[in-house]
Amino acid sequence: MKFNLPRQIISKELEPIIFREIKKQKTELVRLNKNNLKEIAQITTAIRASGIPETLVCKKLPHNLGKGIFLHPKAKPILKGQVIGPYSGEISLAAQAQDKEDGSYTFTPLENMRLKKEEQFLVNRKCYYRPNRLYLLKVDALKRGNFTRFINHSEKPNIIAHLFKIPANRYDVQASPLEIIYIAKKTIHPGEQLLICYEDEEKSYWGVSKIKPFPMTPKTFRLNHSLKIVTQSRD
Repeated sequence: MKFNLPRQIISKELEPIIFREIKKQKTELVRLNKNNLKEIAQITTAIRASGIPETLVCKKLPHNLGKGIFLHPKAKPILKGQVIGPYSGEISLAAQAQDKEDGSYTFTPLENMRLKKEEQFLVNRKCYYRPNRLYLLKVDALKRGNFTRFINHSEKPNIIAHLFKIPANRYDVQASPLEIIYIAKKTIHPGEQLLICYEDEEKSYWGVSKIKPFPMTPKTFRLNHSLKIVTQSRD
């Protein structure tokens, strides 16, 4: 698979800014347990080796809907709370007024950030310094990412995205002040498509994109034992 970046990569320049803003904004981060850390270690190893865990299948969907991710028909069910994978991508800072929700593969885990003069130079060295200019942190998987970027939208998702703090550990999972991890929201059955809701509480994603999403649910498409997509009900 072309997109085989196991996890996000935070530069040394951005780390102190992220730590400061998490503390300043009192951002709620979930702490991963031992089982979750083991799961991340296994998943990132699989991404490095082949781009996707062997229990998952990436398939092209009908109706020009692009690609989708399915649980292999012969795999065991994914249980509620299990890790699906880290959402990886290119991490950068951007002026908030100019870059609000303009990317189809972009998460913005931190917003309303005020930067120091030297920190603003990380964004644009030619930009005049303004202490009250607001910035956001972007994780963009448009050009670099992993299989999670192919997980489609649904108003009835079986996956949820959480912000986690990755602590120091003995599972060869590099610590991180902030990371987006996809977690199973409920049991995902063999052959079922993995789906997540792109909207936030403000329901702003599709309105900004001016796109009416295809009404997809975990039952709309299934993968049969021949690894062919079967169209079912949209209920």
